[in-house]
Amino acid sequence: MWTNDYSAALRKSGDPAIKVVDEEAILDFTREVAHGSERKDAPLATFLAGWYVGARVSQGADPNQAWNEAAELGRRLLEG
Repeated sequence: MWTNDYSAALRKSGDPAIKVVDEEAILDFTREVAHGSERKDAPLATFLAGWYVGARVSQGADPNQAWNEAAELGRRLLEG
């Protein structure tokens, strides 16, 4: 997968290890945002969710739990 190659390339450049937790869940979230708001919101929403996950993981949270928190918040916002 391209994301695995990209992650490996980032590690080679000295960045911390990055691992995609659940690629399908991330893509589903991006799709939900694209269809539930303006399409242009999807990439930024996904980036912000990832940033949130990174911050929570650095605080010791489980990556899957952090992703679920971020995705659930995004879904609630889409529902209005």
